[in-house]
Amino acid sequence: MGTQKSGPQYGVPGAASRGGTTPCRFPVALCRRRERTKRSIVAVVCLVLVICFGFWMAGKESTPEREVRRYLSYLAKGDAEGALSMADPGVPNDQRIFLTNEVLASAASRLEVEAVEAEDSRGKRVETSKVTATLRLNGHRFTHVFTLDRKDREDSIISTWTIREGLVVPLKVSGHHVPRFSVGGAVTDLDSSAPEGMEYLFFPGVYDLQPEGTGEYVDAQSARAVVEDGTQGSSYETTHVTLEGSLNSQLRGEVLRAAQDAVQACGTLGRNADQMCPSALRSSSLSVLDVTTLPSTLVSVSDSGAYTGEDAVITYQDPGSWLPDRHPRTLTLRPTMTVALSDAGVPVTDIDGKPVISVTLSIPSSSGDSPSS
Repeated sequence: MGTQKSGPQYGVPGAASRGGTTPCRFPVALCRRRERTKRSIVAVVCLVLVICFGFWMAGKESTPEREVRRYLSYLAKGDAEGALSMADPGVPNDQRIFLTNEVLASAASRLEVEAVEAEDSRGKRVETSKVTATLRLNGHRFTHVFTLDRKDREDSIISTWTIREGLVVPLKVSGHHVPRFSVGGAVTDLDSSAPEGMEYLFFPGVYDLQPEGTGEYVDAQSARAVVEDGTQGSSYETTHVTLEGSLNSQLRGEVLRAAQDAVQACGTLGRNADQMCPSALRSSSLSVLDVTTLPSTLVSVSDSGAYTGEDAVITYQDPGSWLPDRHPRTLTLRPTMTVALSDAGVPVTDIDGKPVISVTLSIPSSSGDSPSS
C-alpha cells in the first residue's frame, strides 16, 4: 500500500494551496502580470462609473438657464398650470381667474422663445443669477430678465434654482355700460366704482376680451389686449382696456313708445288724471280731450339715459272750470324721458324684460295754452 502524499497537488483542478488560494498554472511573473491587469481593469471600470455618475448628476442638476427654458416652454405651449408650479404669484384665487390652461389656450398668440442666456458667473458659486430671454409675441420681439435664487436641499447634493418672479402681468380693464367681461370662458365682474379700471392678472399672450351682462339694450364690442411682460417698454403692449358699450336703437324705440303712451294717456278721458299730466288736463269736467299730435321722433339723446321727444299737441275743452272754455284749446307738451340704469350703466328692466322708463310732460316756455282754431 503506497503512501499518500501530503501537500498541494499542482496541476490538479480544485487543489488548494497552503494559503487557501488557487495556484497559478503559469510562471510566477506571468501570473503577477495577469493580476495587475485585472486590478487595472477594475480601476478603469470604477473610474468610468464615477465619470458616468458625474455626467448623470450634471444632467440632473438644475441650472438657471435650464429652469427659465422649462418655464417658458410651459407658457409657449399653453400650460398655465405647469408655469404656476414653477413660479406661483402667491395671490388669492379670485385674482388668478385668468391664469388657467383654458384662458392661455384661448390666446390668439402665445410666446415664442428665441434665445435664453444666463449671465457669466466666471466659475464662481453664486446664490443669485440673472437670465435674459429674447421672446416674440405676435411678431414683436422683446427681452425679459429673470432673477433666480439657488436653493440647497438637505437631502441631496444637487442645488436647485427657482425663479423669483414669473411672467404674471397685470392688465387694467374698465367698462362703460359693461358690467362684466370674459376671456377664454372665464367671467368676472367689473368694478363700476373704479372708472380708472381694475387690475387683472394674465400670462403673456394676445387676448380677446368679451363684454358680458349687457342685455339687449346695450351694444358693445370685444377688445383685444396684447400682454407681454408688464414693463410697458413698448407701445405695442396694452396697459389699459376699456370695454365701450352704447345704449342702442332698440332702447330708443322703447323710449319713444313710452313718450307716445304717456301723451296718449293724458289725451284720453278716464286716463287723464295721472300726476304726470298737466293740471289743465286732469279736470273731471272736460267735454273735449283729444291727441292732435303724437311725438314721432326723439330730438335729443344722451349717454346717461336722458331723452327728449318731439313736442306733442293735445286739444281739450273744459266748460265746467271757473273760467269756462267756450272753444276747444290746444296745449303743447314736451316729453322728457329717463331710463333707469344700474351702477354699471345697463338699463334696468321689469319682470317682462322691458326697460324701466319715467316720463315727464312739460309745457315749453315758448308756447302754452292757446285757443284752437
